[in-house]
Amino acid sequence: MPICHRLIETLTWPGVVLLYGIAGAGKTTLSLEFVRDYCRTKCLFVTTEGLEFIRRVEQMGIDTARMIVYEALWYTDLLDLLTRKDMPLYDIMVIDSINSFIRIDTENSYRIVLLLAASLYKVSEDYGVPIIETAQVHSNGEQQYEPVAGRRLSLWTHNVIRLDYVSPGHRRLLVEKPSDTRLELELRISDGGIEW
Repeated sequence: MPICHRLIETLTWPGVVLLYGIAGAGKTTLSLEFVRDYCRTKCLFVTTEGLEFIRRVEQMGIDTARMIVYEALWYTDLLDLLTRKDMPLYDIMVIDSINSFIRIDTENSYRIVLLLAASLYKVSEDYGVPIIETAQVHSNGEQQYEPVAGRRLSLWTHNVIRLDYVSPGHRRLLVEKPSDTRLELELRISDGGIEW
């Protein structure tokens, strides 16, 4: 059974999924697994991390003809998403990563990111479009990490998933929200994607 099908048994689906973890934990790869499983006609992939993920898309054998890639170079580019009238038409949308600009320009980008998160939540609620938002993390001072602006972002999500780096190629996935469903999985990342 594909990883995403196993996950949606415990998630509110379709809905907004906030996926967080340290750099290299596999957030983009898991997002692409969702694209591979749920993009039937067309999907939107918004990247704030550059276009390096395209190599991963090709490794995983994802049909790029169905992917519309939008590169946001600054947080104001995210405002363009709010004016798109075609958002309800996508099979799935990915924002990788929704909070990356907050680290650069905290005050201004914070408001834009929360406005975008609220708008995406409404699109998901009104039209049933699944939305995956990856999030960068910061230390919370207790040798733990949490998503940057995570408390506010989680208000506009149905689901929160944490990815932990265990060892090279091995990861742990923990579903934190919905809180009544605790799912923990050990995963392996390979060139072809995620295996469990």
